[in-house]
Amino acid sequence: PTVQYMVAEAQYGGKITDDMDRRLFTTYTDLWVSSPVFNEAFSYNPANPVKKMPNDFNYKIICPLEIEQYRAYASSFPENDSPEIFGLHPNADLTFRVKEVNELMLAMSETQPKQGGGDGGMSREDIVTEKAAELVGKLPEDYQEDEYKSKIRKLGGMEVPLNIFLYQEIQ
Repeated sequence: PTVQYMVAEAQYGGKITDDMDRRLFTTYTDLWVSSPVFNEAFSYNPANPVKKMPNDFNYKIICPLEIEQYRAYASSFPENDSPEIFGLHPNADLTFRVKEVNELMLAMSETQPKQGGGDGGMSREDIVTEKAAELVGKLPEDYQEDEYKSKIRKLGGMEVPLNIFLYQEIQ
């Protein structure tokens, strides 16, 4: 229980802000950071999987004596983990992948050049190019670090806390 608390509450749990996410993480910690995990027969695979694990992979803690055995085991992991390892139904993976494809297609369609309406006005690309040129014209001169360092020295140097802040901001 002490290690579970350290992991779920102190180390990682303190970074989780959503109450439901914290409960989920605590539940995972209760299951995965416990005494049965150290039993040689323990496996993270579900007892009765809905769908076969990729390559019949067995998720377990191994105890080899050589580093190469760890590397070999790590390299044998499936490219895509089954959602069942995380306590989810295989359909969760399907839902995830459909959402990913939809987001990708939306991003691709939004980045495609748009055609003008033929009314003789400026195209979208022309408007963006004009705005970019306008913004470039408003940019200050190139940053000269030596020039700013000498100005900061005149203001009291780096011993003044506000000057340290100013120097960090202009870098």
